[in-house]
Amino acid sequence: MGEQVDLMRRDPNELNCHVKATFEDVFAEPDGTHSIDCVWKLAFTCFNMCKGFWYKLLTLFCGCCMACEWGFIFAIEIFNQVWILTPHLRLLSIQCAPIQKLWTIYLQCCVGPCCDACGMILNNAEFEDVFGEPEGVRSIDCVWKLAFTCFNLCKGLCYKITTLLTGICIAMELGCTFAEVAYTHVWFVTPCMKLCEINCVPWRKCFFICIDCCLGPLCESCGLMLSKIKISKA
Repeated sequence: MGEQVDLMRRDPNELNCHVKATFEDVFAEPDGTHSIDCVWKLAFTCFNMCKGFWYKLLTLFCGCCMACEWGFIFAIEIFNQVWILTPHLRLLSIQCAPIQKLWTIYLQCCVGPCCDACGMILNNAEFEDVFGEPEGVRSIDCVWKLAFTCFNLCKGLCYKITTLLTGICIAMELGCTFAEVAYTHVWFVTPCMKLCEINCVPWRKCFFICIDCCLGPLCESCGLMLSKIKISKA
């Protein structure tokens, strides 16, 4: 039976869990600063509807084309990896083997005694957040209480009026914005990152071969030096 698409779990490998943005991930009103209940509920509905509708609209017109394009790009890249880069890396590994052996012999001959000598040497070797009156500088109690009440009333009233006039529009705008961000990450950024990861594999192998060829014998010599260290009891 051929491979079937899972319509329920569309991100089983959690490639784009970082772009998952719910209303609670974007908006949050702390205790003491709440908009009118109907504004908050309507903003929640507008945000989710705009985000869902705009993302579905973008994928409706561009999703299949993007999928075809990325399928073509990854097919070419996998072909290059399997039929060109991997055989060349294997060839490089074979050609580096004699150099590695020669480098090992040289280090054992020239550096080995120095390592022995170094081993021998090493053997020895809210309101309250805005206003605050310090001790000795106090206003009249009724003034302080009235200031506390005025501050909270003005803050709450101003916030409710502002959210009443602009909250729903901002929620709709941000819903569309997050839909565009999610679309960009799902259909462009993540495939680019995966392509970059695939492209880095042969360079990582090549770097590993070169490091193993040049530094492998040196590390063996350092290990030999450290193996000469003896810990003696005082």
